Amino acid sequence: MSAPFLSVVTPSWNQGEWLGGCIRSVLAQGAADFEHIVFDNCSSDSTPAVLAQHPHLITRIEKDTGQSNALNKAFALARGEIICWLNADDQYLLGAFDIVRREFAKPGVDVIFGDCEEDLCAGNPPRIRRARFERREDMLMWWEKRTDLLQPAVFFRRRLLAEVGPLREDLHVVMDSELWWRMSERYTFHRVEAALAKQQRQPDSKTIKHMPRIYEEKDRVFTPLLDAAQPKRRARNAIARRIGMGRRWLGLAQSAAKTNPEAARDFLQRALIENPLLAVAPHWWAAKNAIKTADTRK
Repeated sequence: MSAPFLSVVTPSWNQGEWLGGCIRSVLAQGAADFEHIVFDNCSSDSTPAVLAQHPHLITRIEKDTGQSNALNKAFALARGEIICWLNADDQYLLGAFDIVRREFAKPGVDVIFGDCEEDLCAGNPPRIRRARFERREDMLMWWEKRTDLLQPAVFFRRRLLAEVGPLREDLHVVMDSELWWRMSERYTFHRVEAALAKQQRQPDSKTIKHMPRIYEEKDRVFTPLLDAAQPKRRARNAIARRIGMGRRWLGLAQSAAKTNPEAARDFLQRALIENPLLAVAPHWWAAKNAIKTADTRK
């Protein structure tokens, strides 16, 4: 049997509410030469019933040690020339595979990335989130977010994994960014001026629930790389990082103030630890007052 052009890999764990939409978005591409591999971590919700409705899937149901482990298993099983990674709560937009075929038909293209629709699952229409990637070194300034590669809208040739290695399984939330870092050392990332996927920011998604962990893992992975790349600027970069992270923690505090005052207080404290000067900033006091107001309404 000939190898498919596209291998879609999906890690799954108790996302049955969303998994059907993910699978249908792949089928809606109208492609014939693809495979869709789902590695499920023994889900206990409606996932088994959803998987049973789609016999075309290549399904593995077994315990894993985390999303990175499940994805590495799926990557090892994939036979397609092009790999695309779609989480169970995300979807491809109509026409995405046609764009992918067109782009990879161009000489010298090994990795492409595009924009995403972002659905905040709050009743409002999805918005377009534009991807950004200009200089590889910008990834090291992670607190400034000069780079924004949107994982479901990144497609790459399967052979790249053999050359740069699999996902780091000690990472659970920034394993994609770390993989892009290694790939970008050898390969150019080509931008596609189109939205290719839809990210659904549902309440249980990692991006929503684990933003503090994202910051912590990025700090652990990228800050040492920056220190090694720019040893003469280490002190200056450390100051810039603390100022930038103070702003980011303050932003989380403001976002959580009304709905989760306890978390907001933690974020506010982290912001102050990173940058004590924030204590005199109007935004800091506005967040603090919002938390107090939310406490009185309990």
